[in-house]
Amino acid sequence: MRAFLRGVAERPVLCCLVLAPICLGLQAFVGLRTPVYQGDSSPIFLMEAQRMLAGEAIYRDFFELTLPGTPLAYLALFKVFGVRAWIPDLAWVLLGTGLAWVGVLIAKHLVDGLLALLPSALFLAFAFATEPDPTHHWWSALAAMGALALVMEKRTRWRITGAGFLCGLSALFTQSHGSAAVLGIALFLLWEGRVKKQPWREPLGREVCLLASSFAAAFPVVAYYAAKAGIRRLVFCTVIFPLKYFPKWYWNTPQVYLAEVPLNSGWLQVPAVGIWLFMHLLVPMVYLVLLVRCWRQTPTRQEEPPPGAGTDRLMLLSVVGLSLFAGIASSVSWLRLCATSLPAMVLLVWLVRSPGRVRTLIRGLLWIAALAALVFQGITAQIDWHGFLRLPVGRMAFDDPARYAKFQWLANHTRAGDWVFEADDCDVYFPLDLRDPAAVPFVTATAYTRRDQIRGVLDALERHRVPWVLWSLWLDVPKPRARGTQDPNFDAGRLEPIRAYLRHHYHPVQAFADDAFEQVWERNSSAGEASPRR
Repeated sequence: MRAFLRGVAERPVLCCLVLAPICLGLQAFVGLRTPVYQGDSSPIFLMEAQRMLAGEAIYRDFFELTLPGTPLAYLALFKVFGVRAWIPDLAWVLLGTGLAWVGVLIAKHLVDGLLALLPSALFLAFAFATEPDPTHHWWSALAAMGALALVMEKRTRWRITGAGFLCGLSALFTQSHGSAAVLGIALFLLWEGRVKKQPWREPLGREVCLLASSFAAAFPVVAYYAAKAGIRRLVFCTVIFPLKYFPKWYWNTPQVYLAEVPLNSGWLQVPAVGIWLFMHLLVPMVYLVLLVRCWRQTPTRQEEPPPGAGTDRLMLLSVVGLSLFAGIASSVSWLRLCATSLPAMVLLVWLVRSPGRVRTLIRGLLWIAALAALVFQGITAQIDWHGFLRLPVGRMAFDDPARYAKFQWLANHTRAGDWVFEADDCDVYFPLDLRDPAAVPFVTATAYTRRDQIRGVLDALERHRVPWVLWSLWLDVPKPRARGTQDPNFDAGRLEPIRAYLRHHYHPVQAFADDAFEQVWERNSSAGEASPRR
């Protein structure tokens, strides 16, 4: 056993690249063959990639508030492999493996041996595996953490240029994430120049390399879609809408912080709530603790400190991590919190790295908790109930009976390429290869959904004579929130034009007991209107 641990300590990167995909693969695939349906916001980007594959242009033909990195990534995968059910699951496994690998590379500059694996183990167990959703947050986090890893050891101009390029790629997936990473590195370079009393040309040259390369990474893609959709449309979707309308929805407000309490049953409630509290307390606090410590221990030497005692590296990690957290501070949902937590994991392990009974006990508890969570998550994912369906994109497993019943019914009543409008979500389009007639992926009963977007939905329903509409109860009544609060932005009358259209042209035929309490409405058969296919 000691020989095994010694080998792991000597090769932490290799061990990470071997163990991480195994742990994640057990959660993403039943029997390592059948992909499990997963995702909350990733279905938006999968659907958008399908629309782009069919010839539509993002921003021009359908709405998206992020830059086009995520749908482009899935579009590339679809062009190479076809539209396959396993693609998002494999992407999730590779994203988690990549983040764990980068976490080890960063940690190796601050801690030695086996401890370099602990931050990535904590991150996978407590953050990444709790959100099996290969969405834009994870793509942008991987690029941003890659940029941080590149400049941890030294800050040559080539390394800074590469880091800036990766930050630009991060911004293509999530504007705020990439921008926060650039800002954090830029602030650190200014701090380093001041502390080391460098001539002003040195930090200025580094800042130019960082900003120019990040701009060079993002500009060609942005310019291409600006030419296709128009500059005004692109600016509205990716700048004006996020600033003006994004905060109008509950999930994008400060109220969401500490709101998503895990609702597991039985004895699972205790560890789930423990992880939830651990993450919410760790991420904001550890950055502040380390920043104060770094300011008090500003290095006086001109050369870089050795690994394990690098105040510069601690300051870099703290500033970038705090900058990433500041980028989500106005809407700290669980997913956003998890996506920015890797620097905090590394800093936590650094804080408890020293000898001592208390620190040794803490390290042991962290190891036990992380490994137990990873093992438990993998085992339960394999032995839990699953329903299997053969869908247009391939065989897929469902771990939720209500969702399974919904997809089974739709699979029996639709065919690939049919028009279906799912009002509250967009999870049916990719697995069933259905088409969304609207320019928006979903609607809300808040100002997040604009009046012109509602008119666009009505026009699309009429133009395409959409045979099926899925309508959620939560669009009619405000959904109860944590701590007994309700969404103050909820406007029951905002979606009344769509409700009136449904009452006039559709009739309800099926209801599902899933989380959204969705109801299927079938278009009425009338003169001049074709009956829906069955």
